Amino acid sequence: MDERERLVRATDVLTERALTGLFSRAFAQPLKLLGQTEASLSSYAVFWCVAFNEGSTQVEIAGQTGLSAKTVSRVISQLGEAAGGRGWIKQSHDAKDRRVRRLTLSRKGKSVHRQLMRDLQQFDSELSPG
Repeated sequence: MDERERLVRATDVLTERALTGLFSRAFAQPLKLLGQTEASLSSYAVFWCVAFNEGSTQVEIAGQTGLSAKTVSRVISQLGEAAGGRGWIKQSHDAKDRRVRRLTLSRKGKSVHRQLMRDLQQFDSELSPG
């Protein structure tokens, strides 16, 4: 099993826990890193989707996460570089169409992503036997 498959497996386990009522325990540390005082699966989903699909648009992120465009926009405001945001997601104009904004992780966002990856790897190693 390669690294990405193990991380997908760990994420699947975390998602299953969320769906079975263990959401706050399973996601406590990652959400704390994302600066959430309450469990916010939409913030978690958008952050991961941008991390694994850098250069996507808000519409593409909405399609990939199953969230509404309005919810994705709100989360991007919370995690983005706008006033009051965390500064983890950057928006830049598309080179061919300036009306389109592409989403990528900022330097701070990449740092948070690395920490989340370490946490997931640790979680996965705790799940794996021996």
